[in-house]
Parts: sequence; C-alpha cells; structure tokens
Amino acid sequence: MRKTLKRAAASIAAVGAIGAGTIVAMPEAHAATPGDLQMVGGVNCEFKKWGPNWNSGPIWQMHRHMGVKNIGGSTMTHVKVTELFGATKQVPAMKKADLTKAGVKNARDTKAGELLPGQTFTAFTSTWQGCWPSSISGYAIGDQVENIFNNAGFWWNLRQIEPKAPKQTQPTTSASGALVASKAEVLTAVAESPVR
Repeated sequence: MRKTLKRAAASIAAVGAIGAGTIVAMPEAHAATPGDLQMVGGVNCEFKKWGPNWNSGPIWQMHRHMGVKNIGGSTMTHVKVTELFGATKQVPAMKKADLTKAGVKNARDTKAGELLPGQTFTAFTSTWQGCWPSSISGYAIGDQVENIFNNAGFWWNLRQIEPKAPKQTQPTTSASGALVASKAEVLTAVAESPVR
C-alpha cells in the first residue's frame, strides 16, 4: 500500500509539473485578422510644367486611377477589380523584391490573384491632356468572406461652389453727418415708390 501511495503521489507530482510547464511554455495565441478589400482611387486635375524635351507642356492634365488594397490581416485570393461598364483585371503574380520595395510587410512571392495584407494593386490608370468633368467607379471581389461595404468606389473631379451672397450696402454718412445712400439704393427707392 505504501508503494502504491508513493507511486500515486509521484505520478500526480509529475502530471502537475508537466501541466505547469506546458502552461508556462505555451505562447499567447494570435490569430490573424481576416482579409478586407478596400477600393482606392481618384480623379485629379493638375497643371503639368514643361517637360525635359520641351514638347509636352505646359498643359492641364487629368489623371484617373482606381485599385484595391488589402487592409485586413490575411491574404486574399482570386482578387479581381472591375471598372463599371469596363474591364475586369485580376491581381498579377508579384515577386518578393517588388513587394518589399512597395512597403509590404512579410512579403513573399505571390500567385496571380493573391493580395497580401497591406498590398495595394492599381488596376486602372490613365492620363489625358486637358481637364474636364470625369469620374471612375468600380468594385473588387475575392474568394473570402469579408466586409463588402468598402468593396465599391466612385470618384469624380467636380466640385460644388456655393453662390456668393449679394453684397449688403451699409448706409454711410458724409463729413457733415448727413446720411448718404448709394446710387443703386436711390434708383431702387425711386422705382418702388408709388406715383402720385
């Protein structure tokens, strides 16, 4: 019986030590956040100065661009960007060196359609001479379930200018202190007065 008690106590102590060592050695679990596609883009007008060969400036230019960025923590697969009423483009395969230059953390060689966390893919870009009202719009989609509320985008280069309020004329006084009205106020008063 003593032998059995000694064995039981030793096995309980061993199990306790193994359990304590496992808990101490176990790292904190960090699950990666899911991928999340966000559309990026814009339509800009800018004045281009003279170029180095003197044949392409100075002119107004309009630049349109649209793409997608993975703002989540996991790689998205089969990512495609579609311009409304236009083409659909899949994210191309990229080399680790190119992704590292672009500032992507944990860069690696990717397959076509893969978008790493923090990676941006510009699918559409165009520049034209002149500046006129224009827009670009589209959406992005991938294989994984994610927040769809930032998967579509619309950009334009119009700006709304509020109309100026009519100037209010303040009555002024002359050097003698008499009230002086502007010519417009006098004409308005004459036009509005009843004829007797």
